Amino acid sequence: MDTAIQREWQHLFDHFERRVLDLQPESVLDVGCGRGVLVNRLSEAGIPATGVDPQANGSDPQIVQGDAARMPFADGSFEWVTLRHVPHHLPDLPAALRECVRVARKGLLIAEPWFDTSDPVQRLAERWDRWWKRRHESNGDIHRPCLTLPELKAALPPGARQIEAEHYRREAAIPFQAIDALSQPLLHPLPADDPERAEYEAIAQAIRDQGFTYNGTLILKVTL
Repeated sequence: MDTAIQREWQHLFDHFERRVLDLQPESVLDVGCGRGVLVNRLSEAGIPATGVDPQANGSDPQIVQGDAARMPFADGSFEWVTLRHVPHHLPDLPAALRECVRVARKGLLIAEPWFDTSDPVQRLAERWDRWWKRRHESNGDIHRPCLTLPELKAALPPGARQIEAEHYRREAAIPFQAIDALSQPLLHPLPADDPERAEYEAIAQAIRDQGFTYNGTLILKVTL
């Protein structure tokens, strides 16, 4: 990954980690934890943390293999449940959020990538993001467009709760070469006359002309 993209990924990760630490949680379940970066960071801070991910391979005892919509935990097993930039990857988000509410005692902290569409450069970044995800989905992955605040709220199970939302980003430029490096492996298999190839070329020219900025994040705190 390009160093500029890695830098901004890390910045947003650190921001989310601070939000988790502000909760002063007694225990955390991180859903869709991947390699367990957040689980390990919380553990280092002395917070009991567990991760669940369908790709877990058993190499880390803190990370359990499982489906977010059918988690192998008892009701109220964790004080807080986190989902960082995971919702747009889930095949059944309402079912997964029902499970998150079931295993949480205090609440959920949910983050989803967010583009500030009042900014023309961010609108361009979102256009590329949608192209990139369409290519992933054409290869069989679940990689939908970023979910909005109303969409996330609508996916929550019914019930009394307190919801707080934050839209956060800093304006961080990303070089065109970094975006092109991510795009080329998805572009190469396309026939010369494929409309998606023409769409990428239009996006690429616009990035050269206007620049490209990294996405922000939408954070939703759901207190049960």
